Amino acid sequence: MNQKMIDALPRLLKRLSNGEGLHIPTLSKELDIPEKTLQDNIKKYLLPLDFADIQHDHTTRKWTARRNFLSETLLSPDELICMSVLDSASEKYGRRFILATQRLFNRFKRRASLSIYKKINMEHLDRDDEIKLAIIKSAIKSKTVLNCKYSQKARTFHPLKIVMLEGYWYLFHWDVNDKMIKKFHLKSIQSLELTKEHFDDPHSDVINKLDGAVNAYFKDKPPTDVELLVHKRVSKYFERQPLSKHQRIFDYDENYKRMYIPITDEMEIIPTIQQYLPYIKVLSPQSLHQQIEANISNYSKIDLD
Repeated sequence: MNQKMIDALPRLLKRLSNGEGLHIPTLSKELDIPEKTLQDNIKKYLLPLDFADIQHDHTTRKWTARRNFLSETLLSPDELICMSVLDSASEKYGRRFILATQRLFNRFKRRASLSIYKKINMEHLDRDDEIKLAIIKSAIKSKTVLNCKYSQKARTFHPLKIVMLEGYWYLFHWDVNDKMIKKFHLKSIQSLELTKEHFDDPHSDVINKLDGAVNAYFKDKPPTDVELLVHKRVSKYFERQPLSKHQRIFDYDENYKRMYIPITDEMEIIPTIQQYLPYIKVLSPQSLHQQIEANISNYSKIDLD
C-alpha cells in the first residue's frame, strides 16, 4: 500500500461518517488512485470496522456507511486505520500472532466504545466545515486577512483563534475599526476566501483575555473578578476541568472552597452558578448576587413572547 492510499483512508472514513457516498470512479480521479486499488483497500481496511456498517451498492458503485459512526468511538480516523493496517499485516506471522493481535485491537475498540464512555456533545463539523477550518488555520498561522459572508453581509476578518465554547465552534477575530475582539459562529461563515493582504497581531493582552474566555458571552473589555463559595461536592469538578485558565481555588473550611474567576460579562458565569445551586454562593460582586436572586424569584413569572 503506497503513502497516497494510507493518507486517503482516514479522510475516506470521515467522509463516510459525514453521510457522503463514495463513488469509486469519481474518487479515483479526485485522488489520482486507480479504481481497483481504492476498491481493494476499502475492502481490506475499512470493511473490518464493522461498527460503521460500511456497504457497497453495486448499482451506483458507491460505498456508504451509518451516519456519524465516528462519534461512537474515542479513536480518531487515523488511529482506526493504523489498527486496521497492523491487524491485516499480522497475517504474515502465523495464527498465534493473528489471534494475539485481534485480542489486543478488540480490547482497544471496546474501551473506545460509547457503551463505556460518554462523549461531550459537540457541534458536528461536516466536510465543508473542515475545509473552512483548514482555510482559517492557514490564515491565523500566516496572519492573512479573510473575506467572507456572515448573516448575508460581506465581512473582513483578521482571525486570531478558533475556539470551542460549550460544544460550539467560534472564530474570534480582531476588528481593526472598533479595536476589539469579536466572535462569529464558525458554521455560519460562508464564502470564505484568503486574500493577499496580511495583518499584524494586536497587543498581547488581547490574546491573553481571549484565552480566559469561559463561554460565548465573552466580551472584549476589562474583566471583573467573581468570588464564589463552592461546596466540596462540586468544587472537585472545577479543579478537574477549570472553567478558565485564570481561575483560582483556595481552601475555605472543611466544607467549602473559595473560587475566583475573571469574567467580562455576568452571563459567562450565571449559567454555571444556577446549574450548581445550592452548592455555589456568590460572595462578590453584589450585583451578580442580586441577579441570581432575581432570576430565582422570577422563575415562575417568566412568560416569553
